[in-house]
Amino acid sequence: MNQGNVLLALALPVALSACAATTVKGMQKREPVLIGDSAKPAAAVIACVSDSWVKLGGLPRVIPRETGTMITLGELPPQMVVDTTTTPNGTHVVMHLFKSIWAGSNRSRVEEVRACL
Repeated sequence: MNQGNVLLALALPVALSACAATTVKGMQKREPVLIGDSAKPAAAVIACVSDSWVKLGGLPRVIPRETGTMITLGELPPQMVVDTTTTPNGTHVVMHLFKSIWAGSNRSRVEEVRACL
């Protein structure tokens, strides 16, 4: 086996695992960067997060779900995902970020979502 084939064989599993993490479902399987609860209804939390992300220059996409609402920023891969679930006391919120070696600190993005709770 030549050196190029060896490198390809070593890189392929890494590339495939990265592809799985670049989908919304793949991101949701990873550890969240924020878990919180809000007394606000899900629509108010989503509107606040959407406004914050638009200020970043992004185009958020709101996706209704059976148990709440999801909002994503970025296409392929989505850079941020916030899941909301309606609870008797308000809204349960879980945030996931796509992390890469090229991404800078996303602490401010987490704080923007936290401020919407």
